[in-house]
Amino acid sequence: MSASSKSSALFAICAATVAAVAMTSAASAAPVCRPAISGQASSTGILGLGTQLAREAAIADFENRASSAYGYRYGNYRRARYVRWDCKKNAILLAKCVVTARPCR
Repeated sequence: MSASSKSSALFAICAATVAAVAMTSAASAAPVCRPAISGQASSTGILGLGTQLAREAAIADFENRASSAYGYRYGNYRRARYVRWDCKKNAILLAKCVVTARPCR
């Protein structure tokens, strides 16, 4: 085997190895999501403060429920997909929020 054919074969092997590693990394980088979970909370306040506090508490509830159901790696709201919010004012000061999303890792 000549030197140029050896270097061509070595280059082909290296290129195939790099391609295989790149494909494996891309596949493992895709998020893994679980079925949807809801978190909910109520809070009181005026001028939108009640809604803001209820949303923050609903996120905390969502993260706790996702961690309990699927493990700590799924307990991060920022990685969740298909997020839906439903916030309502039930009285003058009371706000209730429900967040439903698919937790992902």
